[in-house]
Amino acid sequence: MAPKKKAARQKKVELETTVVEGGVVVVEGVKKIGEALNIEQLNRMNGLPLSLPIPAPGVKGLGLGSELTRPLHGSALLEELSRMRQERFLTDLELASKTKAFDVHKLVISSVSHYFRELLAKDPGVKRVELPTLSPLGLANVITFAYLGRVHMSLYTIGCTVSAASMLQIPQLLQMCTDFMLAELNVQTCVYVWNMAAVHGLDEVREAARRFVLENFAQFADTPQFTQLTLEQVTDFLEDDGLILPSELTAFQMVMKWLDFDPQRQEHAAELLSHVRFETIPASELVSEVQPVARMMQDPQCHRLLVKAMNYHLLPHQQNALQSRRTSIRGGQKVLLSVGGRPSLTERALSREVLWRDPREGVATWRHLTQLPAKSFNQSVAVMDGFLYVAGGEDQNDARNQAKHAVNTLSRYDPRFNTWIHLSSMRQRRTHFSLVPSGGRLYAIGGRNVEGLLATTESYVPSSNSWQPRAPMELPRCCHASAVLPSGDILVTGGYINCAYSRSVVSYSPEADSWSERAGLATPRGWHCAAALGGRVFVAGAVSWARGERVDVLSLEVFSPESGEWSQAAPLPMGVSTAGLSPLGDQLYLLGGWNEAEKRYKAAVQRYDPGTNSWSGGEELPEPTVGVSCCTLTLPPRHTSRRQRHAPGPGSTHEEHPTRDGSIPPQPTSG
Repeated sequence: MAPKKKAARQKKVELETTVVEGGVVVVEGVKKIGEALNIEQLNRMNGLPLSLPIPAPGVKGLGLGSELTRPLHGSALLEELSRMRQERFLTDLELASKTKAFDVHKLVISSVSHYFRELLAKDPGVKRVELPTLSPLGLANVITFAYLGRVHMSLYTIGCTVSAASMLQIPQLLQMCTDFMLAELNVQTCVYVWNMAAVHGLDEVREAARRFVLENFAQFADTPQFTQLTLEQVTDFLEDDGLILPSELTAFQMVMKWLDFDPQRQEHAAELLSHVRFETIPASELVSEVQPVARMMQDPQCHRLLVKAMNYHLLPHQQNALQSRRTSIRGGQKVLLSVGGRPSLTERALSREVLWRDPREGVATWRHLTQLPAKSFNQSVAVMDGFLYVAGGEDQNDARNQAKHAVNTLSRYDPRFNTWIHLSSMRQRRTHFSLVPSGGRLYAIGGRNVEGLLATTESYVPSSNSWQPRAPMELPRCCHASAVLPSGDILVTGGYINCAYSRSVVSYSPEADSWSERAGLATPRGWHCAAALGGRVFVAGAVSWARGERVDVLSLEVFSPESGEWSQAAPLPMGVSTAGLSPLGDQLYLLGGWNEAEKRYKAAVQRYDPGTNSWSGGEELPEPTVGVSCCTLTLPPRHTSRRQRHAPGPGSTHEEHPTRDGSIPPQPTSG
C-alpha cells in the first residue's frame, strides 16, 4: 500500500508545478477541481500591469484584445429558430386560426407582437390561443415575419396580412404593409388600396391614395375602376377643391360617362351634375360642348344649371356678388405676381408684363402669366373676389415727373379664363396713389395728376360698375401706402404732403365714411409700401430727406391695431423705393425698386419672416424694375403647369427729377 500513497503524493505535486516558457508563467494544474482562478494573480505572474494603459486610436498589439463579431449571426439565429419551429423543437405555444394551427415559441412571437406580450405577461402558462377571425395565410405571414423578418406580399394577400398585423399589434409589419401599399399606387390599384386602407384604419395610406386619385383623376377615369365608383365616392371627389383636371369641361364629361354606364344611375343626374362647376367653363364651351347634350336641355334641373352658368358669363359686373365655391378654381395655387413697372433696360418704355413666381422646382422662377391691356407704371393693384384689378398709373414715361400722363383706367383680370375686361374709369386720373379692397369695394385714395396732389377718395362698386365719391382726406397726399386693418378700416401711411415727406398716418372707415388721425410713423417716408399680415400692418421701403439729400429709409415699421402704436422691426438689408410688397403665406416679399444710395434700379426680391424677425434674399426679378406692383393671386393648374421662362424684354432709361423745393415730389430714380 505504501507505494500507492507515494504515487498519490507525487501526482499532487505535479499538479502544482509551473513551467516557464519564454518568460511567461504557465500554470499546468490547480489544487482542486472547480477552485476559482485568481485572474489578478495570474496576470501578475505573466507580467501584465494591474491597470491597462489607454491606447491611442488605432494602436493595437498591447494585449488589450478587441470585440469580434460573427458575420450574419442574427440571420443565422433566425434561420435556426425557424428550423426549430418547423421541427417543433421546444415550441411551447399553439396558435389556431379557424382551419389551421401553428406551433411557435412564446419568446419569439411575443418579441414582435404587443398582443402576445400582454397576453403572456398575464398568463405565462397558456398553451393554446384561438384566433378564429384571422385567415391561415395571414397568421402564417405573421409567424414568418416573427422568425425571419420577411414576408411575401402582393395585392392579393395584403388584406389578410394587414388584418393579422393590426389585430396582433405588430407595428413593424404594419409599416412594411404601409410601404408596400404606397409603392403599389397607380391608376389601376388606387381605389383598391384606398378601400383596403380605409377598412384597416391605415390613415397614411388612405390619404395618400385619395390624394393620388385627386391628382390623377383624368387618367383614372379611363380605367374600368372609375365606373365602379359609388355615387358617394364620385360626389366626394367632385366636391374636393384639390381635384386636378385639365378643365372643368373634363369634369362634366366624366360625370356623363359615369351616369351613362348604368341606366339606373340616371335618377342621380341632377344631383351629381350640381357638383360640376359650370361657371368655370368658358361660355364658348358651354355652347359647343355642354348645351348639345340632350339631358342638359331636357331635364329641367340640369337645364337650370346651364342657364345659371350662362347668366354668370353674360353679367360680368355681377360676378363679384355671385362668387362661391362653384365659381372657384380647382387645385388652385396662391402665387406672387409682379405687375408692370419700368425695367432698367428698356429705352424709355414701360412694361406690360405680369409675371408669376413659380416655386415648384426648388429654386423659384419668374414666368410670364399675361400682359396688361396697356403699358403701366406707378399703377396700383388689388385682389378682390379672386380677380386682379389694375388701376391708374402712367401709360407713358414722363422725364420731367409732372404726372401729365396719369390715367384713370380700371381693368380686371380673371385668372380662370386668362382674360381682361375694361371697367368704368375712375372719376379722376391718378398716379402715385393707393388702391385697396374693403367690404366688397375698391377704394382709390389720394395720388396726383397734372393738376397737382389729390385729397380725394372714391370707391368702385362692382355690381353697378361705377365709382362713387367718398369723404376726402384733410390734406392732399401722394406717394403714400395703404393697407386694410382687421376691422375693415384702411390705414394710410406717410407720403408726400406740403412739399415734404411725412410721418402722418390716418385711417378711413368705409362704414362711417370718415377719416381719423392715427399715431405717426417714426420716420418721414414716401414711395414706400404697406401690407397687412397676421393682423398687423408692415411699412417697408422708402426714401426721405436727410441733411438736404434724399436717402433710403431702411427701417421696417409695424402697426398694431390693438395698441394703436408703431414698433420697429429688423431693417431692410438694402434700401429701395417705388417697389412692390405683398404677403405670401406667413412671409412678406419686397420686389424690385430704386436704390438711392447706388442710384440704380434693382431686381432684388427681399423676403421678411415675422416669426424670426429677419430678412433673406429671394429669387430676383428677370430684370431691375421700378414702379412695379406686387400682389398674390390664386391661379388655376393650367397656369401653374407652364414651363416657359419669361424672356426679359429690352430695357428703359432713367427719368430726370425735379428739386425738393417744388410742389411735385421727386421721383426716386436717377436723373
